[in-house]
Amino acid sequence: MTKIFITGATSSIGAHLVKFLLLEDTVLHLLVRKNPGFELFNDPRIVIFKGDLSSEETLLKAMEGCSQVYHLAANASVWQKDPKVYFDTNVRGTKAILDAAIKRKINRVVVTSSAGVLGPSITSIISETKARELDFFNEYESSKALSELLINNYISEKGLDVVIVSPTRVYGPILIGPISSTTLLIDKFVNGKWRIYPGTGKEIGNYAYIEDVAMGHVLAMKNGIKGDTYILGGTNCTYIEFYGLLGKLSGIKRRMFVVPKFMQKLFASIQLINAQLFGMKPAITPKWLAKGYYNWEVSSDKAISTIGYRITPLEKGINNTLQSISKN
Repeated sequence: MTKIFITGATSSIGAHLVKFLLLEDTVLHLLVRKNPGFELFNDPRIVIFKGDLSSEETLLKAMEGCSQVYHLAANASVWQKDPKVYFDTNVRGTKAILDAAIKRKINRVVVTSSAGVLGPSITSIISETKARELDFFNEYESSKALSELLINNYISEKGLDVVIVSPTRVYGPILIGPISSTTLLIDKFVNGKWRIYPGTGKEIGNYAYIEDVAMGHVLAMKNGIKGDTYILGGTNCTYIEFYGLLGKLSGIKRRMFVVPKFMQKLFASIQLINAQLFGMKPAITPKWLAKGYYNWEVSSDKAISTIGYRITPLEKGINNTLQSISKN
């Protein structure tokens, strides 16, 4: 029986990962801030450890007897009053996991990063070997990039076996955890009469089905090559194509509009000011808005050929998401 340590198990991707790992002969040690209280986590093979990434004692205790580690915990919020929080969680938190993994002689660590680290597809499709062509849009991207540099140092200098997985825009049914921004767009279209295209509507994005991404973590653990990064993506399409398919599958016919760029920037700026002055959580900020005006066309060919990653067709994935939304 394999003992596995997981951070971020109560995230949307993490919950699906737990679901898949429980199908195998495993015992799962989960690091959580508070007891999840969901049926999924009532399995007798799950052991809960309360704490966070800053406690070396808790990490070592939770990793005891484990041979594998999945590190999904991260700060991916749109805004933080103190940007240092991103680096504390995404860089120092990752360092704490890697240090504990070395002390516990863990066989392999799979770390969740982001395809956003690789930048938009300005001159070519995004792949694991593509050099970034623009500066980072926000602190989340830059902190994840620093985390990857740290990981590579641990691989080359300390010999730790780490594999990085980089999801794109994740969507799909939510078991528990915060709803992803793309799934939220689907929900707003169906239940909130959403009528606005992000950006100009013509920008290309890559949409990865959440169960594919979770299974991609498992495949990276089993089949990944030490030191490699694998993009866990899905289907490339424009916002116009995405909403067109969403309208067709949901049966909702709704005229969509493009908001002028200056109005989008004004809205994002007001959201940021409200956050800074009154602590109101912003829906978007200027830094995150800027990402939406570029194409993010992605290839997952390496993950498909190397670890056996599979992509659910967008139509099937959206259908499953719509069914989940209607049930909930």
